Amino acid sequence: MTEDQIEEIDSIPLSDADRYYLEQGYKDPVERIGRIEEAAKFLAGATATTSGLYLAAYKIALGDATNAAFFWLQPYILWALSLVCFVLVLLPHRHPTKENDPNSWKEAFVESGKRKYLRLMIGTAFFILGILAGAFPFHALP
Repeated sequence: MTEDQIEEIDSIPLSDADRYYLEQGYKDPVERIGRIEEAAKFLAGATATTSGLYLAAYKIALGDATNAAFFWLQPYILWALSLVCFVLVLLPHRHPTKENDPNSWKEAFVESGKRKYLRLMIGTAFFILGILAGAFPFHALP
């Protein structure tokens, strides 16, 4: 067989299940980005709420006294970093693609999804570390 000839292979038609999974394989990279962005929006709101609750607990615990020790500020720094990561998930990023090349478009979606997911995970880690850091200063109170 020469390079110009194409070998035909007999196959069976796709089943409904196969057709469904094929369709999902095409749709998932695009829909995944939306799910990641929705999670980032939710976690940004959770971060803002948690920091507000922490501030209220901080004011109740200290009363009129002020304390500017670093360990009281640590949770806010971590939550600020968390919010930055969540905002970076939501910001658009330009991906170079080739005109009329669906494979480069798919690669751009997959790369965007990976980038957004990594930022979401880093932001989530900062959020959780902020919660953990927020619990320790209360042990130092008299």
